[in-house]
Amino acid sequence: MGACHVLTEALSTVAEHLTHISSKEHVRRVWTLGSYPDIGQTFLSMAAHLVEATAVDPDDSVLDVACGTGNVAITAARRGADVTGPDITPAMLDDARENAEIAGVEEVEWQEGDATALPFADDAFDITLSCVGHMFADPPEAAAEELLRVTRPGGHVGFTSWTPPGMVPAISKVMQEYLPPNPDAPEPPFLWGDKDVVRERLGEGVGDVEFETGTVDQRAISPAHLWEGVRTQSGLFIVALENVDENDRPALDDDMVTAVEPYFDDSRNVVELEYRLTIATVQ
Repeated sequence: MGACHVLTEALSTVAEHLTHISSKEHVRRVWTLGSYPDIGQTFLSMAAHLVEATAVDPDDSVLDVACGTGNVAITAARRGADVTGPDITPAMLDDARENAEIAGVEEVEWQEGDATALPFADDAFDITLSCVGHMFADPPEAAAEELLRVTRPGGHVGFTSWTPPGMVPAISKVMQEYLPPNPDAPEPPFLWGDKDVVRERLGEGVGDVEFETGTVDQRAISPAHLWEGVRTQSGLFIVALENVDENDRPALDDDMVTAVEPYFDDSRNVVELEYRLTIATVQ
């Protein structure tokens, strides 16, 4: 069995334990736990990169799928665009509204919405975006279809996703080793950062597809501090840890720190989290 296949199998299993997308109630619990408003601060430069790369301007109607706390939606709205921000989690939308108020942005329409069944008409938006949000929707093919369906012909779909070689998949692989096997696990969310997979999912519904690679800095004093932040702030990992035997927690903590170490830059006290930015023109 090749290393790539082993990684894919590992990420599939942990994705199932981390997300359980089939249950909306469970999804809402996952994304409400922890402290996503704090975690989301790390993604601000990625959100700006996404809006800049898709050249959002005041004439555009923009959809921010799985908008979370509003990083992309507010950035686009500050450019004058007409923005709608759906998310499956009401608590996220409350945070987004608060952030919009602080930013002085009043025009964003916030509403509940599932990335696999968006509550919008066909061809409703000029630009459809998602910043590491759509990647957790299952099945991914349905999420891809929805991104394209709501975007007008000639418009653009743009999104960012973690790449398979990065730290997030690495620590997910460690978590998988401590979780019960799950033969029904969905495809790993990080495949949205694989160029070939993205081209296949978008299929004939798009013309040009462009890719960029970027990084965001996750700051911490040490690898152990970074893992401490993840396990206490990320609802995904908080829920996954509920399935880990208490007797295994010390070994898991050690393995997590070991997994983070190769990515940790102690000259700056950061881990550079690599992401892929995709921009596609809808046909």
